[in-house]
Amino acid sequence: MKADATNLLEKEEELAKQRRRQATLQSQKAHVDEKLKSADEDRLLLLEAVQEGIFGISNVGSITFINKSALKLLGYEEGELLGMSATQLICPVQDSPDSITQSNKEILTSYLMGLPAELVGSAFTRKDSSLIPVRFSSEPIEKAGKVIGAVVSFADTTKQKEMENMLIQSQKMEAIGRLTGGVSHDFNNLLTVIMSNLQFLQRQLVDNEDALNLVIKVMNAAKNGAELNNRLLSFSREQALINTPVDIDEMLTEMYEFLARILGEDIDLSLNIGDKDCIAITDRNQLENGILNLCVNAKGAMPNGDKLAVSAKKVRLAESHLEHESSNDLQDYVELTVTDSGTGIPLDIQKKIFEPFFTTKEKNQGTGLGLSTVYGFLRQSGGNITVDSILGQGTTFRLFLPITGEPTSVPEPVKIVRNEKANYEGKILVVEDDDSVRDVASHLLQSAGFEVISADNGSSGLREFKANSDIDLVFSDVIMPGGMTGVELATKILEISPGLPILLATGYAEKKLKDRLADRKNVILIAKPYDTNELPDLINSMMLREAKTD
Repeated sequence: MKADATNLLEKEEELAKQRRRQATLQSQKAHVDEKLKSADEDRLLLLEAVQEGIFGISNVGSITFINKSALKLLGYEEGELLGMSATQLICPVQDSPDSITQSNKEILTSYLMGLPAELVGSAFTRKDSSLIPVRFSSEPIEKAGKVIGAVVSFADTTKQKEMENMLIQSQKMEAIGRLTGGVSHDFNNLLTVIMSNLQFLQRQLVDNEDALNLVIKVMNAAKNGAELNNRLLSFSREQALINTPVDIDEMLTEMYEFLARILGEDIDLSLNIGDKDCIAITDRNQLENGILNLCVNAKGAMPNGDKLAVSAKKVRLAESHLEHESSNDLQDYVELTVTDSGTGIPLDIQKKIFEPFFTTKEKNQGTGLGLSTVYGFLRQSGGNITVDSILGQGTTFRLFLPITGEPTSVPEPVKIVRNEKANYEGKILVVEDDDSVRDVASHLLQSAGFEVISADNGSSGLREFKANSDIDLVFSDVIMPGGMTGVELATKILEISPGLPILLATGYAEKKLKDRLADRKNVILIAKPYDTNELPDLINSMMLREAKTD
């Protein structure tokens, strides 16, 4: 009996131990389950917190789960997407069937073949049928060694696309600017030869009225060509700007009556200056011309009349916003806005309106250089211009003008002393790489009584100067081949003879080069095509002024 009792006791103790072990295991399992549940909740929170859109697909391609970011980006409710085929979200970019085929192929690769995939340049379809450009990657999901589906993560690349398009547009405009600048230089040389010879001919035809009238008509056409060329130069940012502090409020107030007359009574013009002391460092004449151009364009967009608002305020923007550089340093600008309530501008045209010669006007109604001129002027000034437009609602142009900057130093003008007898004296060194322009200039100055020595590039010009100690003035082109520009030639000559008068002529204003001579009162720059009737007087006046200062 005693042995039986002992055995019973031992069995009860063993059973109690087993119960305790089982309770411990259950407690441990419950703790692990709680941790797993917490981990699952954390994973779910992480899944919902990420900015990228994420959705899972089964091995037949249907959507099994989706996070909040994906729902927000695609515009769906969760219940609308669960069970939907993932390929229904994929759409071609720019209506290209190849892109949809490639996108489907990449996702199929993940959930059918168990391989990761990635694609840049695809697009998903939102609920409202609009397209969202995306970059996505797809990773297979495996269970027990088998692929049971895939997880797709994607990011909206709209801003990236916009930045890429802005960069491409900026590079295109830069390339066009360089092209127009170079062409303008050559074109101005041609115009110089044409206009100079026409002026020679004009002086010989004073007794032939009919022939003289024909010459005048051709001269007027050449002058129009020169003006057109100057507008091209403004687009290429090679014009000579006179930057001064400009009170925008004062300028707009002074322009109001003139603009109101141009626009007519059927357009309600309003001005609004949001900040006091809106002072920009800019070329006032160019800015006024730009505002006038925008207002005239706005009038054309409102044939039945409506409202036009011009406003200005101070803003602080990163330099990268103006596409000048990648810097995010904040700078102060004046934002000048011109807003109309007209017909609006289609998106495809908005991308082209700042290009030279682009116009939507009828033949002979416009050159297509108005907005490109404004664009070039603002970019050269360290600012920018942007456009926002909605068809049927209107258009807003925003002009950004720098608040800080160095005003342009304007040299003291030469007082022209005219000599009706044109019997000047003095030795002139003419340096010009274009044979025709050099011949015209030499002939003109010799006819006026000057002795002329000529050279076809900067290096030979410097040699001629060193070989002739009695040269009274140097007349040189600015842009020349051979490694020495007119400005560099002038710099070297001034090292030898600091007070020598130098006249530089160009149709292609190299601002950085000219700035090197900005403080030299005896250096004058004139634009091609120059007036042959005034050139001898100008040269003589420069020589006389220098003689007085000696």
